[in-house]
Amino acid sequence: MARDFHNQARVRTSLFQVCLFFLAVCGCASTAGAQQTRADVLADDRAAKAEGADTSVALERGRLERTFSWAEAKLEDESSTHEGFYPELGGMITGAGISVGPGYRHYLFGDRAVVDASAAVSWRRYSMFQSRIEWPRLLEDRLSVGAQVKYQDFTQNNFFGIGGGSLKANQTDFRLKDVDVLGFATVHANRWLSVGGRGGVLRSVNIARGTNPLYPSTEEVFDESSAPSLAQQPGYLHSDVFLDVDARDVPGYPTSGGRYRVSVAAFHDRTYSQYSFRRVEADAAQYIPLLHKNWVLAVRGRMAMSETGAGQEVPFYLLPALGGPTTLRGFSNYRFRDRNLLLVNAEYRWPIFRALDGALFYDAGTVSAQSLTLHHPHTDYGAGVRLHSTTRTLVRLDLARSREGNRVIFSLTAPFGASNHSVVPYVP
Repeated sequence: MARDFHNQARVRTSLFQVCLFFLAVCGCASTAGAQQTRADVLADDRAAKAEGADTSVALERGRLERTFSWAEAKLEDESSTHEGFYPELGGMITGAGISVGPGYRHYLFGDRAVVDASAAVSWRRYSMFQSRIEWPRLLEDRLSVGAQVKYQDFTQNNFFGIGGGSLKANQTDFRLKDVDVLGFATVHANRWLSVGGRGGVLRSVNIARGTNPLYPSTEEVFDESSAPSLAQQPGYLHSDVFLDVDARDVPGYPTSGGRYRVSVAAFHDRTYSQYSFRRVEADAAQYIPLLHKNWVLAVRGRMAMSETGAGQEVPFYLLPALGGPTTLRGFSNYRFRDRNLLLVNAEYRWPIFRALDGALFYDAGTVSAQSLTLHHPHTDYGAGVRLHSTTRTLVRLDLARSREGNRVIFSLTAPFGASNHSVVPYVP
């Protein structure tokens, strides 16, 4: 029995490695016809935008790419600038699954202010409602300010325990509800540099029994000592400030440049005076073209550190987390949690067809209560494909392998994309 099990494991590993090799060979074989296409289309697209021309002229190179560009333009018009009703396709966190709902936008004072409201429900019964007012172009487009009210109900959040040594067998889930009222402001110093912040009141935080029938609810396995704030959830006054440098050539699907972000956040427990803390985060991603502009090596590093005063704790749902489609792709969502986090990702992309890229990747990360080193990190590796237009990732499919098995990831976002900056829970 043991020998058969190990033989099967070796067979699965060999098949996985053959798949990686096959994808790499396909990429090299198809590069000859595709290596200039991506760079040429990007250059033409940017030139057309700079001249104020219709960018569809620059995309007359292929029916598939024209279709993507049309869909992309419709999504941008409906969800970014269109006045009236639009489809809400976001607003959820990792683990929600596909979500959809209605949104409505109305401009005030000409186009100087915008009022926006939307709601969405996912196939795992996550739900969200938000209402926002914003002045996006003050001081000659240098300043944007606004306010938002947001309600969230996330029904199946994973929790395995705290620490890098938490066990997969201890998987549980919990339901989290909250209401957040906040204000925000961003100063756009120039095309690539922005500085901003937000502050608000987090109310009605509630931890309840999770709805996933496959796993026990968190309170059945853990208690207040092993999952701080499980028994009592405080309300918070919270604030954060950030500095963001975005020097990517195409933010939605970059081939060169980089993005670097630093933020500092503070959470003040106004209910129990037991769960106040501060958090510092840094995230840096660099995109390096190799040989040709559309052969890209992407590397990314991320760090998060939490600090508390004497007698204070960080609630388990606000601890930095690793695992999922934007961090450790070979592990379950929110697989590892602790006060401090360190992550490194590397990915190599090459063109297979005009709008389809292959990718090989490697992820390494760790969490800890004190130190920040990659000593004995959790690692995974894998391969995938990216369906894209000239400016955006449309669909991403990854096959990742770790010591906990294989995972297939289907996503509509780029692997190194920023989180939705959720206040609660912590979203990697």
